[in-house]
Amino acid sequence: MSNSHRILLAMIGCSIFVLFANSSSAMISVGTLTREKAKAKYGITMRARKNGDAGIKVWVEFKKEGWLEKFTYAELRMSNGKGDHMVSAQLQPNPVHHRQPNDVTTVAFSVAPEQLSQCSFLVVCYGSNEGDVGYYLNVKDFLDLSDPITEK
Repeated sequence: MSNSHRILLAMIGCSIFVLFANSSSAMISVGTLTREKAKAKYGITMRARKNGDAGIKVWVEFKKEGWLEKFTYAELRMSNGKGDHMVSAQLQPNPVHHRQPNDVTTVAFSVAPEQLSQCSFLVVCYGSNEGDVGYYLNVKDFLDLSDPITEK
C-alpha cells in the first residue's frame, strides 16, 4: 500500500470519527410541555404584553431549580402554517422589567400578533437531573391567541 493510500485511509477514518463524535455529543431528548405541566412540575410561566411597533412581547420566566438549575439556552422557533421550521434564534436571558426578582430568569421575543400561533420557545438544559433535555413551549398552548395580553 502506498503512502498516499495510507494517508487517504487515515483521513477518512478521522473524518468518520469526528462525524460520529460530534453528532453523538449534540444529541438531546426533546419533548413538548403543556401549560399545566410546565407550571406544576417546573414553575415555568409564559406572559405577554403590548410592545409598541414591535407587536407583542412574549416571555417565559422560571427559577433555576431542579431540571432548570442547569439551564443552558433558549431559542425562539417559528414555523409556517404547515408546521415546517422557518426560523430559530437563540435568546439571551434578560430581566423583562426592573422589579423582577434576581432569582427569576426570563427569555423573551417580540412578534406581530398574527404570528403568535407559529411561535414557540425551546428551553434546553445540558447535564440536568433529567439528562440533556429540551422542551418546546408552544405559545398557542400557553396564551389565549384571541387576547394574548397577560400584563397591562
